[in-house]
Amino acid sequence: MAPENLKEPYAEWTPVQESQLADLHAYASTVSSYDIQVEDVANGKKRKRYASSDEPMSLWLPTAPFFLDALVRWDGLGDYSTSPACVFCQSGHDLERGQRIFRCPQCGPYLQCNVCMREKHTLNPLHTPKEWNGEFWTEVGPDVAPVYQIGHHGLACPFPEPPQTLAPRKMVVVDIHGIFELRVQYCSCAQLGRRSNLTQLLGNGWYPATITDPGTCATFAVLDYFRLLNVVGNLNVHDFMGMLERLTDPTFTNSTPDRYRPFRRMSRQYNFLKRAKRAGRAHVNDGLLTTDPGALAVACWACPDPGRNLPSGWEDVDAQYLYKLLLAMDANFRLKNRLRKNEHQDPSLGSGLGYFVELTNYKDYLRDCITEDDVSTCVAFAALTQKETQNVTGLRVSGVGGCVCARHGLVRALGLGDLQKGERYSNMDYILLSSLMGVKVKELAISYDIACQWSKNLPKRAVDVAGLPSISTDLSAFSIQYAVPVWHAGAHELECQVENSLTYADGVGRTDGESIERMWATLNPIAYSTKEMGEGARHDSIEDRVDHINYEKNVGFGRTLLRKLIVAIDERTNQAAEVEDLESTVDIEFRQKWRQQIDEWRLDSSNPNPYLVRSKAGPSEAEVLADLKQAELEEMREGRAPVVEGETISTAEFVKIALRLEATQLRIKADANDANITADRSSQIHELRMSFSKKLAAFERLQNVFMPGVAELRSQLEESRDPDIPPPQVEDIRLFLPSDLTKEQRQRMCRRAIVEAEVKLRLAQCGDTIANLRTRLHAQMHLVYWRNSHVTGQKASTRSNTLIGRVGERIARLANKYRHTRAALHRLKGPNFSPEFKELRAEDLSARAPRESDAMAMKELNKVGAERRARNEPALASATMRLSWIWSVGGGVSREEIHDSIRVEWCKARARRDRWYEEVALLREEMKRVLRSLRAAQTEWEGCVGQRTGCDTGLAGGLDAYARRQAAIHKRLAERFHDAWNVSIATAVRSVIGDILVEDGPVHRALLDSESGLDVAGAGVEIPVETDSESTATRTRRYPTRASQAGAMS
Repeated sequence: MAPENLKEPYAEWTPVQESQLADLHAYASTVSSYDIQVEDVANGKKRKRYASSDEPMSLWLPTAPFFLDALVRWDGLGDYSTSPACVFCQSGHDLERGQRIFRCPQCGPYLQCNVCMREKHTLNPLHTPKEWNGEFWTEVGPDVAPVYQIGHHGLACPFPEPPQTLAPRKMVVVDIHGIFELRVQYCSCAQLGRRSNLTQLLGNGWYPATITDPGTCATFAVLDYFRLLNVVGNLNVHDFMGMLERLTDPTFTNSTPDRYRPFRRMSRQYNFLKRAKRAGRAHVNDGLLTTDPGALAVACWACPDPGRNLPSGWEDVDAQYLYKLLLAMDANFRLKNRLRKNEHQDPSLGSGLGYFVELTNYKDYLRDCITEDDVSTCVAFAALTQKETQNVTGLRVSGVGGCVCARHGLVRALGLGDLQKGERYSNMDYILLSSLMGVKVKELAISYDIACQWSKNLPKRAVDVAGLPSISTDLSAFSIQYAVPVWHAGAHELECQVENSLTYADGVGRTDGESIERMWATLNPIAYSTKEMGEGARHDSIEDRVDHINYEKNVGFGRTLLRKLIVAIDERTNQAAEVEDLESTVDIEFRQKWRQQIDEWRLDSSNPNPYLVRSKAGPSEAEVLADLKQAELEEMREGRAPVVEGETISTAEFVKIALRLEATQLRIKADANDANITADRSSQIHELRMSFSKKLAAFERLQNVFMPGVAELRSQLEESRDPDIPPPQVEDIRLFLPSDLTKEQRQRMCRRAIVEAEVKLRLAQCGDTIANLRTRLHAQMHLVYWRNSHVTGQKASTRSNTLIGRVGERIARLANKYRHTRAALHRLKGPNFSPEFKELRAEDLSARAPRESDAMAMKELNKVGAERRARNEPALASATMRLSWIWSVGGGVSREEIHDSIRVEWCKARARRDRWYEEVALLREEMKRVLRSLRAAQTEWEGCVGQRTGCDTGLAGGLDAYARRQAAIHKRLAERFHDAWNVSIATAVRSVIGDILVEDGPVHRALLDSESGLDVAGAGVEIPVETDSESTATRTRRYPTRASQAGAMS
């Protein structure tokens, strides 16, 4: 069944229609430089410049004296300088007769007399009026401030408490304008039911710091204000209170009450209550006590959720990838937490109700997983190798593991968990299964930087975790794909990169799997403050920040999904054209064969990988040595091999000994030339030289047997040396291998077997060195990624850079060895020998994957909606980067391998095209899901009206009003999103043109300048599938499911 055949309101609706392009071209021809200011550097044209927008500071600077005078004027009486009088009663200013004048910044710039000021501020005790003392404005004394009556919002009470005959209570109130010390009275009126003091304070909009006789309160306004500053600007309580103290008394000449600790408690409690309120828990009887796990988390509106945003009958749709849930997992080692002794005094206010897993059950589970063994066979990942070596001294938590939706970057409910000692499988398994509780989709795709290893035994481990009372997830119910995020892929072996590439994974669109990195980048700024918090306070603080991140992403879908769709439509057309051009050069029978190979590999990954060139790896040095020894066996048995000290030494073994000595010389030379050599290292080099001298003497005795003429050559060289010059160091002594001799000398001094043995061993040495280079380059790239992602501070950065430097030294040493070996081969056989081993240049020493043709479009697509760039996001080179030859070397280049290269290029281009078709379809389906989610939320809030029973009239009215307002908000968002998306592609481009002048300018200009049009099927779920004819047809694609993925959980 096709999605458009479903019986639901949005089945036949297509967001951003592509069939109406005439007005797009018309609009493109009418756009002027006043509408879009884009520099056309290629044609030498520059946009018009305007001082008001291009140089606003230069335009303002001449007027600075005018603004300065205006500021100073405010410090006097201003417009009332000639006749200062109250604007209400016209009472003038006369201190001798007791006629005082005031001005309140919150009320306005006008003047008030003493009587009028007291009358106005009886209801506004948190204003900050100033008094004119005849010379300047001063603070108002306590004699002027009226007593504030709580319970009547400032109005008089017939039965105040304490009575008027007694001194009023003192109350410290924290507000946006400062910290106030007020005199207050409670209400004890019988007609008001003698409400409790707490009820009166909360009814006045003041949040008490304690539930027993509070002496400090904070206004709801300042708590809301601080929360926004905290989640948006990373302002902590200490700095915020410091700001309020300075706002109250900048000179600190008066005693401003220190309310840091009370405000920290109040803000934490208030934020928790706000989250519970938005989750609708107040509308349920005993709502907080009966909250389900994860119910306080903000769910993603665009992710598939049966029963909320999927159409009826979605299970029968052929294109099931439209309803696949894509997840991304990772660990963040910046969110550490120190041990604190007062852990029992600092519980989380809602453990297990939001984003962090419930602590008690989590810790009980981890106690049984202490001795687990996580093993990697792909590459020495830092995530695994540092698991048991993390410096956790003094830390309760070494980091946080997380699970987010890979498409949109929203943290999943119960998708966070503390890490105790690195990134252990047990932690990440529990977090994944917790985040999947209640999920009812059929298919999952999980992106994780160590997915290649972590997924191998996950089904077995998941069975153990699912047996816990706190976990109800059955992982075997899902068809699962595993993948490695695009930035992390470079640290994996080439086969692993292709096996787990998101580009070649069906049904994931152009998801890069790095959304969790962008989420960490937004969350990382609070790491310094949460590191010192107690366990509960830290969880509450992180959850509040994550709650804000999720909310911002949800309400931003109207803009972000639209911009992503515009990018995807443009790139889909580009990739389709690229495949069409490529296919024009390939015969139909080859395309049919290659399509079959792709399908077979999808069904069973043990089949040949169509995305890899099947070049044979050359034999290793050990294999060549074994073959040479076997070939000489008969000669040795007949006694024709040289005999030294009663032992039979083969020719191959002799050459191998020489090559080992040569490698030692290269190592000593590299270490000795180090400009930063230490005394200890210098001593080690001296010991190496002594050891080498002994081995050299034994080697020369062997060489006299295998190469008799070399002894004479060695003597001649020694006789020609200047006796006044010190003898050479051992690393500079010539070994006189066949490659060190001239052709005439080799013919005279060497047996043919020795020369051939060196040639074969040198070839194998080149291959082994290249293989070692690959491994080191993978390790170096992963260490660089690790540093960029997790390392902060000078000490840690220095340690990490030192480690990277050591790997870099080994790479340089291997590169030098390869160049030396290759030069020796050319001396033996000429420069045209072994063409597969090319010149090794500096740019070849890179593990970076080649840049795909859609790399820039992918970057544009995935940065939409991201608040900040992730630390480890790689930059894109201006030119297309080719894959270095070292990743494909392994024998001569045959005609079959050239054919394989064409196949690989065709398969990759085809995969890119299919992913962009999927991306367009997924984005349109996500738009529909967002609208369904909003309609479902509207219905839920409307159902909350009158739902709670047993509450008084005032509470019932507040509950109903809040529910109706939330329903109206969701309805308004749905209408706004639908209006923004129910447009043609031309209108969509016009609607976002102001936001993309810099970020997405090239993409949108390409759409505006398009001549061919984008008239692909509106539903967006159809992907081109090549038929057996020369033409290309379009039909719905039904992907085969890889057995290792779909059946892994069954």
